Amino acid sequence: MQIIKYLTAFGLGAAGSAAWAADKAAQETVEHMPEFWSEVQEHAVNADVPQLLGYPSDPSLTMTYNPDAVSSGYLGFLQASTTIANFIFAAVVLVAVLFAVFVMINGRAKLDQGFSGKLIPRWSKLDVFLHWLTGIPGVVLILTGLVIGAGRFWLEPAMSPSHFFTLVSGSVQLHNFFAFPFLIGAVIMMVKWMKRQMPEKGDAAWFAKLGGYINLGKTKAEHPAAGFANAGEKAFFWTFVVFGLCLIVTGLMMLYPAAFGGVSKNSALLALIIHIVSAIVLSAFSVVHIYMGAVMSEGGIENMLSGKCDENWAIQNHSLWYEKVAKGN
Repeated sequence: MQIIKYLTAFGLGAAGSAAWAADKAAQETVEHMPEFWSEVQEHAVNADVPQLLGYPSDPSLTMTYNPDAVSSGYLGFLQASTTIANFIFAAVVLVAVLFAVFVMINGRAKLDQGFSGKLIPRWSKLDVFLHWLTGIPGVVLILTGLVIGAGRFWLEPAMSPSHFFTLVSGSVQLHNFFAFPFLIGAVIMMVKWMKRQMPEKGDAAWFAKLGGYINLGKTKAEHPAAGFANAGEKAFFWTFVVFGLCLIVTGLMMLYPAAFGGVSKNSALLALIIHIVSAIVLSAFSVVHIYMGAVMSEGGIENMLSGKCDENWAIQNHSLWYEKVAKGN
């Protein structure tokens, strides 16, 4: 009986050891994708999508997968997280600093004849509302995106882990919240303003003279003729349309994958890549747009505060449009 007990105990132990070894071997041979929407990780995930805050929780995207079925190019792009962070930082901070330096050296584009005191209707109240409905959330999205995409490299070293985690978590919540007013304002604005943003004959000449904003050199800058929108404004508008729609669609895909019929691993990675690239391009253009409207062009910001512009501003910056307005009056 004693021998039987020993044999039984040995058999159970051997079976348990075998089961444990088999389970461990299975775990070692199975590869798992990292979880999206996970807490900020302090270690890099090699050969896989990095831990980027902002992805929805979708079990189908975090389950075991076949590495051969996922694009190595997508993974390679996202693994360059340091480079991505630097581009995001440059698109916002570096562009802002460089343009500020340019304004200090070049000077503002002042009105040659000063303010006339006569105001001309330029934008409707709805246009002004749509501009700020899109613009204010847009600035919040740029700043929170900067924290989410580049904060790990540019902010975390100067903060405690708990403070950095709170900052990133709050940025994600704000980013997702302000995405919706931005979406509504942007889409309506794109449709409503599109007719006035079509290319015209004088656009090439406007670019050739850089809009008349360069004051450096012996000759004083002259503003070329322009219609309701000059070539620079049109360039920003169409950049906003293309990359803004890319941001909106990919953002919705990442937030609501089920609404798109389910998002595969490759589709999720591609959506994130397009979102990042679009954000970098549109952020840089937006910083320049803000400078041009609020700082560079004297009298420009009044357009989007009251919907009206000074007559001398219209003559100097949009002479072709002013001629039509004058004839209409």
